[in-house]
Amino acid sequence: MSEPEYPVRVGDETFGPVPVSRLRADLERGELSHAAHIWDGSRWVPAAVLLALPPDALPSEGSVSGDDWSSERGRWAGMPENERPPLPASRAWPVVGHRGRWLMLYGDVLVLNGGTPTARELLDQLAGRATTGGIPLDGLVNVTFTPVAGAGDAATAGADAGPVAVDACGIEGMYEVFSLRCRLSAADAAELQRELERDEVRVVAG
Repeated sequence: MSEPEYPVRVGDETFGPVPVSRLRADLERGELSHAAHIWDGSRWVPAAVLLALPPDALPSEGSVSGDDWSSERGRWAGMPENERPPLPASRAWPVVGHRGRWLMLYGDVLVLNGGTPTARELLDQLAGRATTGGIPLDGLVNVTFTPVAGAGDAATAGADAGPVAVDACGIEGMYEVFSLRCRLSAADAAELQRELERDEVRVVAG
């Protein structure tokens, strides 16, 4: 069977299809942006999720909607499609104020994806600014947690605390900063913070 290939989108530009081995190699070398997405036949998925799979587990049917990617497996089995994350992540947290958008840990990659882009996000995309994507954990410079509207510290906030703004920063190439930004509930932010600290990611209080 021939190697699968995927169309690739970065910002408002689409190119390819590109062989999956080339995509993975470019991601590992830092030559493909964290903002890049691949088309799985029904949706755009952050290309960085390819780094979460071992080489012998990469999709072989030309579609990331196959068994290796199905959101119906594992802890999300049986949940309605509109109530589960777009990827079968080991950990996933719904974004506050953006229906269908999730922040996920998919293997060793932090991924922000899902939901319909807002008008502001569409303008950001036209300007070349990414609003979704994925960053490998070992590529994160830091993750900042900033309480919103008087919420307490993310690690100790109660369930009734306000949302927490999350800003995950990585570096592309030599100098360019790439960020994933969203808001989580205080409880979800605290869980994410514990997960990141366990993986020795630098966490900053905003």
